Amino acid sequence: MKILLLTYYFPPCGGACVQRWLRFIRALTKKGVDIYVVTTLNGDYPYTDESLPAKIPSSVKVYRSKPLKFSKLWHFFGQKELPYGSLQNKKTDSFGKKVLYWLRLNFIVPDIRIGWNPSAYKNALKVLCQDKIDYVITTGPPHSTHLVGLKLKKHFGVQWRTDFRDPMSEIYYLKINPPCSITLAWLRYLERKIIQTADLNYIFSKVIADALPPGKKEVLYNGFDPDDFKDFHYSRTDKFRIKYAGQLTAGQDVSPLMEALSSLKLPLVEFSLIGTRDFPQTDIPVIKIPFLPHNKALQELVNAELLILIINNYEGNEGMLPSKLFEYMASRTPILCISKPAGEAYNLICKTESGFVCNNSEEIANYIKWLYKRFMKGDNLRTKGDISFLDVNNQVQSLLNHQESFVP
Repeated sequence: MKILLLTYYFPPCGGACVQRWLRFIRALTKKGVDIYVVTTLNGDYPYTDESLPAKIPSSVKVYRSKPLKFSKLWHFFGQKELPYGSLQNKKTDSFGKKVLYWLRLNFIVPDIRIGWNPSAYKNALKVLCQDKIDYVITTGPPHSTHLVGLKLKKHFGVQWRTDFRDPMSEIYYLKINPPCSITLAWLRYLERKIIQTADLNYIFSKVIADALPPGKKEVLYNGFDPDDFKDFHYSRTDKFRIKYAGQLTAGQDVSPLMEALSSLKLPLVEFSLIGTRDFPQTDIPVIKIPFLPHNKALQELVNAELLILIINNYEGNEGMLPSKLFEYMASRTPILCISKPAGEAYNLICKTESGFVCNNSEEIANYIKWLYKRFMKGDNLRTKGDISFLDVNNQVQSLLNHQESFVP
């Protein structure tokens, strides 16, 4: 079987955006699948992680091309980098930044990484002409990548599958800061066209799959690779270590946690942020750890007593499943998910007995205090629920469903 993957984010890009398909690729190659990847060369990445290219199997053929970047325009207006995970204006933002965000929201559809599409299409055609491909798969965000798949389907009739790691028109940052009605209508049209045209759409969440336009859909959760954790073992210290990994994005409210910690004043609690750039001012001492290579970040997750997950607060967030949730589960460290106790993240955490979901500071304080007391008694806090259905080696079976090969 031969699969062509189109993805903007790929190693050496780092962060959560690359982990899903890096896991799938490794599991698929173990099952004898030939993988071709069309991706970017020096794209606008949130991070780089030089440890990740070594995880790409040697059999994978990677075709890279430089995207047309909008970062120079951003720099011209005094912005350090392109937005990632948020398009929310703050009162303290400059006029130039507010104008840029307005232009991005209303005139660059579906997203600012669309400048890569022409070169991605050219490289995809090169692969299709060189070999017999069973199907092409496009993964987003950025959802502009799906437009390349749509064009390939229209002109050449390829077998085409999409992968939605987030919703498109209902993505959280557009719910918080929506574009104008005309732009939103166009975005919804593109979303509907993509889903109805694709031969199959993989959706990361059941709630999101149900909310998307009609089409052939299959839920494919993010997961974890047990090989990533095989060398890591929990090591206890004299501190009760609470950790949050990754960025705070639009709509994530950390205040219930901060209020709980302020009220508890537990002497041996240590609160750390891993790779988190912007964090609200707080009277709680915070240890800031810079962005780490993926394997070192996983080791930090294993060596903790509590991990913090925050669901973005917006209408319709019941289907939101942050990528980190699944590696949090695999670390076997208890999870405190700050969210109303409803939705898909809540259901998964309960099903796997992986932690506690709440957005009330008093109840959060009680949960932390309960874990802390157990820690002080020397109890084993590691979670033990069944997470085998999220093992990537079990997940990839749906990607192996065979369809007729495309011959140009």
